[in-house]
Amino acid sequence: MKRSRSVVVVGFALGFALVAGEAGAAIGPAAPTWLRLAPSTGPAWSALALEGGGGATAARQPAPVPRETVPLLRRQRPNTISLGLQGQYGIDRGNSRIADGFDHGPGYAFRFRYMLSPSAALGFSFEHQRYESIQPALNMQGDFADSHVVVTTVSTEAMFFVHREREFNPYFLGGFGYATPDVIFTEDQASRVNEGLFAVAGAGFERFIRARFSFDMSLRAYALVSNSEFTSMTQISAGIHVYPGD
Repeated sequence: MKRSRSVVVVGFALGFALVAGEAGAAIGPAAPTWLRLAPSTGPAWSALALEGGGGATAARQPAPVPRETVPLLRRQRPNTISLGLQGQYGIDRGNSRIADGFDHGPGYAFRFRYMLSPSAALGFSFEHQRYESIQPALNMQGDFADSHVVVTTVSTEAMFFVHREREFNPYFLGGFGYATPDVIFTEDQASRVNEGLFAVAGAGFERFIRARFSFDMSLRAYALVSNSEFTSMTQISAGIHVYPGD
């Protein structure tokens, strides 16, 4: 009885060993302990990228996209020509023949601008300014009483605009020109006085109503020296400006 039990135990042991051996052969030999690593959580370079690794991060950055260039407005483009017409009112002071007999009056001006850069221009002005007589005309035969004086000027000006890209842009100007004042008497007699060079400076603003049409207003001061006499003139002007072209 004991012998039969021993035979049964030995048979079970041999059968278990045979089954275990076949399973091991199918799976393959077990890996050595030193090759058993902790399970990986992702590629090694991802950790470098998270830690600021230069190579991995640079390789994954998108290619730079160039900025779109915004085209300049018509009024900002160099070589642009604009035309203007203004009405004005002026006063004069000084110790000259003009200032002694005349004080204030209306006028008009034609103005042209040539853009040199997006914020600078060269200006040309042609003005016809009238100053009325301080004393009323006598209108007596043979007495050439003063009626008024007409000051015709031509000037060139450097102009500097602020925020030219906006609809409202102030500007500053300075330049020089030549004046030809003519005193007109009551009987259509005329006499030229105080002719000479003058300096001009001023400031103004341009308010664009349309892309190529603006309202222009400025304040200008003139300093005229002729025959050792000084004449200062101040004018306020308002009008329109047009920017023709494509």
